[in-house]
Amino acid sequence: MKRLLIMALLASAGTWAADKSSTWKGIDNQPTFSQFDINNDGKITPKELEEGRTERIKQHAKEGRKMKNKDKASSFADIDTNRDGAISKEEFRIHKIKYPQGCVTFG
Repeated sequence: MKRLLIMALLASAGTWAADKSSTWKGIDNQPTFSQFDINNDGKITPKELEEGRTERIKQHAKEGRKMKNKDKASSFADIDTNRDGAISKEEFRIHKIKYPQGCVTFG
C-alpha cells in the first residue's frame, strides 16, 4: 500500500511539473504576485492588474481553456484594502486566501 501511494505521488508530481508550461500558473493554479507586478516595484497598480488579467485571458484562450469566475472577479478597490492606490504583496496574499476560487485573477 505504501509503495502504491508513493508511486501515485511521484506520478502526480511529474504531471504537475509537466503542466508548468503556462507562465500564468502558480502552485495553486493561480498567478503569483510577481506576474501582476509588471515593473517589479513591489506593488500592483490598477493598470498592472488590468494588464495582467488581460494577459491571463489571452493565455487561457491560447490553451483552449475557458475563464471561470470572470464575473466574480474582485475589483481593484476590493483588494487594495488600505486604499493607498496599490496592491501590496500582503494584500494580494490575504485576498487569495479569502477567495481561493480565483476571484483575484479570474481563476
